[in-house]
Order: sequence, then structure tokens, then C-alpha cells
Amino acid sequence: MRFPLLILLGVLGQSLTCAQTPEWVKELTPGTAGTHRKVPPCKLTFDIGWSHVMTAGQATLTVREAGNFWRADATAASTGLARTLWKYDCEMTSIMHRGDLRAHYLQHRETDSAETCRYRVSFERHRVITETHVEPVKGTPGQSTAVCPYGPMDDILSVILYVRSLELKDGQKITRVVQPWDTPYLTTFEVLGRETIVYGGEKRPCIKLGLQIRKIDRTTLALSAYKKMKTATIWVSDDELRIPIEMNASVFVGFMFARLTKFETLSGKEAKASLPESTTVKPPPAP
Repeated sequence: MRFPLLILLGVLGQSLTCAQTPEWVKELTPGTAGTHRKVPPCKLTFDIGWSHVMTAGQATLTVREAGNFWRADATAASTGLARTLWKYDCEMTSIMHRGDLRAHYLQHRETDSAETCRYRVSFERHRVITETHVEPVKGTPGQSTAVCPYGPMDDILSVILYVRSLELKDGQKITRVVQPWDTPYLTTFEVLGRETIVYGGEKRPCIKLGLQIRKIDRTTLALSAYKKMKTATIWVSDDELRIPIEMNASVFVGFMFARLTKFETLSGKEAKASLPESTTVKPPPAP
């Protein structure tokens, strides 16, 4: 479930500061968000499927205002027959600056049959601090804190808002550094054209995006292939909302898809949210 959620919620690099700048930094799209920044507080519900026909899970994404920030909350879980084969649940909260759509803080919990992992990530201008807790069903729990002295980066939800803010002309490529959990990735979106997708029984014009993901070593910044995903295609509504309608991906376990089943705009108290008690992750003590 992690991999389709990564791609979906990832629909969708900024300048890095480091002593030795890697070659791939030249590919990065400038950090300034585009003009399409207006986001209606909303809730989206998706079905996640496997092998074209079987529904394997459900995911939700809720975006609300929290003062000078956006708060996006996502959930995902395996369902039905798939849950008997693989029990999976996750919850994620992303805090983003409303002005420039920059990632500020991420907390994430996921549980499967083997373990529960919890992450807290602080996105700073020139570094990213990640706190990880792993609680295996069998074995000893572990905790660690790591500092990646390069930034800024996007998180998995802030990149959604960044990509949708751009012009998205045919042939346009957007490359960003994204850390969804505890590992950074070089993520490239390419606008492949315009197509029509049937949603809610009606034809809807969409922007077609291709997605490429490469893994970044957090210490050396070296690139490597992301073997868990071969190809991915995303369709985003070609209108004022620019919401993700459908995603198809060829991943290591086969073909997977995610389809929007419900879109709700929020208003009044439902459109407002508070920040988590803490959005700061302390670096480990100096040796």
C-alpha cells in the first residue's frame, strides 16, 4: 500500500546547500511555487486496486487551513480480500507553509503484520531531521534520529500542492527532491498531454503526467534506481481544482491503480485545523 500511496499522494528539487553539489542538482525545478496556489479545503477519497480488477484498499486526503499553514491529513488501509493477505494501516499529517507551499513538518505511522514504524520529520531551509521509531511484532524496538544536511525538500503531500500550482504545459518537466518518510527521492513529473477520463459517469478533461522516481542516498547523495516502481501515470483534472482523478503504476508486486471515488469541499469549522503540539524534531547530540 505504501507504493501506490507514495505515487498518488505524490501527484502529483529544489536548490540544495552542500559542500559537494551532486550533478543531478542541475535537473531541479526552482523552488518558487506557481500562480495556481488557491486550494479549497477539501476531502478526497480513493479506491486502491490491484491487477486491474481487485480493490485492495482505500485512501483519504483531507486538506485544511491552520493559520499560516496548510494541514494535510492522509490515511490508507488494505481492505477486503487483500487485507486477509496483507494487513496494512497508515496515518500521515503534513504541515506546509501556505505562502510558498514549502514543507515544514511531517508525522507518519504505518503498521503491517511485521512491525509498526513511526516517523517525525522537520524540514528546515538547509537540512532535514528525521526521527524514526520501529516496533517489531517480534524483537526489540529501535529508535534513531538522522540529519540530512541538505535542503530544502518537499514532503509527499507538499509536492502535490507545488506541482498543481505550476502552468503544466505539454512537455513540461518538474523535478523535485521529495522525502515521503525517512528516505529522499529525486522525483520527476512530465506533462504528457491532455486526455479525457470518465469520472462520476461523466467525461472530464485531464492533464496526463508521467512519473519517474530515483532514490537518493541520504549520506552520499548518490542516485540509484527505485526498483519497486517501473512506470507510473497520473491524470489530474484540467480545471480550477486540479485534483488527482486516477493513477496507474507498474510496481514490483504487479499493476496497481488508484481512482478518485469522492470529492468534498469543506467549509466553516470543517475547513479549519490546528497544528500538532510540536512541529520540531531535535537533532541528535553532537558526538
